[in-house]
Amino acid sequence: MERNIKFQWILCLLLGCTSSLLAQNVANWGLTHPQPKETLPKSKAQIIMSTPKIQVPVEAVAEKVGANDFLLNKGWRLADNSNVMSSKKSIFEVGYHADGWYNATVPGTVLTTLVDQGVYPDPYYGLNNLVIPDTLCRTDWWYRLEFSSPIEKKGKEAWLVFKGINYQAEIWLNGICLGTMKGAFIRGEFNATDHLVDGKNVLAVHILPPPNPGIPHEQSPLAGNGMNGGQLCLDGPTFISSEGWDWVPGIRDRNIGIWQDVHLRFTQGIRLHDTQVITHLALPDTTSAEITVHTEVENLLPVAKQVSVDLSLEGKIISKQVELAPKERKEVTFTPEEYQALVLKAPRLWWPNNYGPQELYTMNVAVAEKGVASDEKAVRFGVRELSYELEVCLPNDSIRRMEYRPTVLGKGEPIFDNINRKYIEGGMCMPRLKKNVSSDVLIPAPDEAMQHYMVVKVNGKRIFCKGGNWGMDDGMKRVSREHLEPYFRLHKEANFNMIRNWTGESTEESFYELCDEYGMLVFNDFWLSTQGYNMTVNDDDLFLRNAEDVVVRFRNHPSIAIWNPRNEGFAPAYIEENLAKMIAEKDGTRYYSPNSTHCNLRPSGPWNYHKNPVDYYRNRAHGFNTEQGSTSIPTEESILAMMDEKDAWPISDVWYYHDLHGGQREFMEDIDRKYGKPSDLKDFSRKAQLVNYDSHRAMMEAWNSKIWNSTSGLLLWMSHPAWPSMVWQVYSWDYETFGSFYGCRKACEPVHIQKNLDDQKVIVVNTTLKEMKGAKAIYEAYSLEGKSLFRRVSKVNVSANGATECFVQDKPLGITGIYLERLMLIDKRGRTVSVNDYWQDNGKGNFLEFNSLAEASVACKLIRQKNNWVQIELRNTGAEPAIALKLNVREPDTDKRILPAYVSDGYFNLLPGEKRIITIEYVPQGEAAISVEGYNLKRSRLLTLK
Repeated sequence: MERNIKFQWILCLLLGCTSSLLAQNVANWGLTHPQPKETLPKSKAQIIMSTPKIQVPVEAVAEKVGANDFLLNKGWRLADNSNVMSSKKSIFEVGYHADGWYNATVPGTVLTTLVDQGVYPDPYYGLNNLVIPDTLCRTDWWYRLEFSSPIEKKGKEAWLVFKGINYQAEIWLNGICLGTMKGAFIRGEFNATDHLVDGKNVLAVHILPPPNPGIPHEQSPLAGNGMNGGQLCLDGPTFISSEGWDWVPGIRDRNIGIWQDVHLRFTQGIRLHDTQVITHLALPDTTSAEITVHTEVENLLPVAKQVSVDLSLEGKIISKQVELAPKERKEVTFTPEEYQALVLKAPRLWWPNNYGPQELYTMNVAVAEKGVASDEKAVRFGVRELSYELEVCLPNDSIRRMEYRPTVLGKGEPIFDNINRKYIEGGMCMPRLKKNVSSDVLIPAPDEAMQHYMVVKVNGKRIFCKGGNWGMDDGMKRVSREHLEPYFRLHKEANFNMIRNWTGESTEESFYELCDEYGMLVFNDFWLSTQGYNMTVNDDDLFLRNAEDVVVRFRNHPSIAIWNPRNEGFAPAYIEENLAKMIAEKDGTRYYSPNSTHCNLRPSGPWNYHKNPVDYYRNRAHGFNTEQGSTSIPTEESILAMMDEKDAWPISDVWYYHDLHGGQREFMEDIDRKYGKPSDLKDFSRKAQLVNYDSHRAMMEAWNSKIWNSTSGLLLWMSHPAWPSMVWQVYSWDYETFGSFYGCRKACEPVHIQKNLDDQKVIVVNTTLKEMKGAKAIYEAYSLEGKSLFRRVSKVNVSANGATECFVQDKPLGITGIYLERLMLIDKRGRTVSVNDYWQDNGKGNFLEFNSLAEASVACKLIRQKNNWVQIELRNTGAEPAIALKLNVREPDTDKRILPAYVSDGYFNLLPGEKRIITIEYVPQGEAAISVEGYNLKRSRLLTLK
């Protein structure tokens, strides 16, 4: 996102680089000198430095993860280049005494190792990041691993495979340089056959930092927001936000290091390369699926070979005999026309979350000579077909809405010309169909209601896309499956179905695997940011090499829906032309969108809190928006987990360093106006969560209100934080869910009843593929004391995958003061499908009477428990409503939160005598307690679980 830089001292620093800026026609070179000390944030608490750990070397272990595949992640050590150069011994010698070396975290970054080993304190806490030197990103580093070959290599080839390093690396084995790598997103595969020995081996990796690391801007009340990058953008493909953005500080090593897995693989004369599995459905028929497989096979020997390439799928073996000339590398294709086993009857389809299950298949691919396997790999894929409704400019310059089915066209040349695109009103544009391409390849899809905007379809069904942006999975690239999976579970629990991989900074196997499993479509960027603001890359070909490896490596993931070159802009012509061509040749199953905005997409934003949520309905809710956000303050406990209590209240510089832009003035003013000025952190948190809930629900419900009537998707800026943040998230970095999460969860529930804020219509939004006949829509108004004032019931047949209007409901006559509007959808069997509460103010724009309510009283009954899953019944035993109830799982002895925990509802209301069933799942760790708190309820323990 582009932000205005308002502070004169920043502008002064930028003046020295005017000529460079003009050359790229951009505004943001970043800082050329560190900012004045007086503008740095200050803490009321003393920073406590960590204690370095005693270094006891960890034994190297080659972990077997496949028939011929071993993981080399344990036993690495790390040192800076000066340590290595000053040593009198060679690091390539077996038994080298590594004084001054640290036990390294692999996969992980340099900084991750230094934090893990106690060299530096946790940069996520308080202002600790400021005491970590920024020289880490200007230093060469060495990783070293002394290991034994797990098997005898006689008659075999050995391959060292690096799944990802940053930024540049030299790979050394037993004193021999095997080769180099450059760019954070390309794999390195090195033939180690001639240099691997059966005894001890020394593997050393020399990491070189990016040449343009930039100077981080440190957020504070005086310095303002983050500058959104700088010189590091020149070095893409890398983690450009690690120079600092307005949602993450400058990461001191810029995330250099061996950040993904290292493998040692063995082959016997023949080698497999990447495999592509393409699934095709003859839409609208989904009763069978055709599978086409492309795999590359390489003869490593100087003699001709006849080999068998074998596929194993669903208990069936498919084999093809292939002749390979000496040293030949050949693509082998299996088609459903040749092999009936590649026609799946009644296939298990992959669907986005809430549209159906996330079914996945595994195909084993092997190559053998005379029955002896030489190489094999497992490929996981999903059976699904993507298509897209788009406006396209035809060669005669007319504009038509068409459906594009890339898999039907197959791999080859791109059919769209994005460079000579067609512009219309408001800066909107669309691609031109290339002159040599017949419009017959597209299917007419007239729909005036959708205007210029893209619709994503899966298996022939429109998908109403809702979710959020991930700026980066983790600011320090701690991206293990164990660390990331709870975030995906929370996205599923929030009823999201799409994640945008913003500027490609979350590009790793665990990210896509989890998207597949949790039904998250991926809007996948590459590594360019805002056109006209952020600089483009210095090395176009390096960018394209990394991009090709990403496409080839991850194209089998059913979750990836869209490739996109740049955040908020078009790629430079050279990159655009070659990237589009490569994707058509190497993938051919997805849409390549040339921009994250404007081209069949609406402009991004707004990103700030809106005091009048009706504006979302009237002025914002149209199209497919890849970025729209609001302030999102975490809970009191999460704030105390990210800073010292001295800095936690009143609001301090540390809040600003953790992204409290400009103090979020309008958000704070609305808290004061609606609920009264907070007296302490606890009071602030309970009030902030109501604002979080209402603002996030309003954004999502505004898009709901126009589903397929100009709206087709909304992605929050952001749904996921890269570090402990005060803005743009629906949960906090520690997995805690708060008002923003539950506001989204409510608005995005699969079948949802809501009241539009602009026209007072009560509607049901169904984002499933099943209709619901014979339902009842209920509107009921209650006084602040919980007494029913008005009730209305209407029968409704709910259409599938769309909105159904129920009735218009204005404020009932005679109601004064604060009141609650409750909407309920009941199915024909009497089951409650959706409950949605709206508190309406007292006519003066506030809810100050909440502060005078009596303390609520809530009782709990355990209904069912199975291991770490429980179902409970809550009942309001008091005489007044219990407002904004929040449940947590806690350690019984310490009262500390147990996170992650998945609670089926939060910040909900209970009327006097009302009951609500809640389910809770948590990480098992012995006894646990369930607590409840609310706006008018102090935290109390409901029950203890054995």
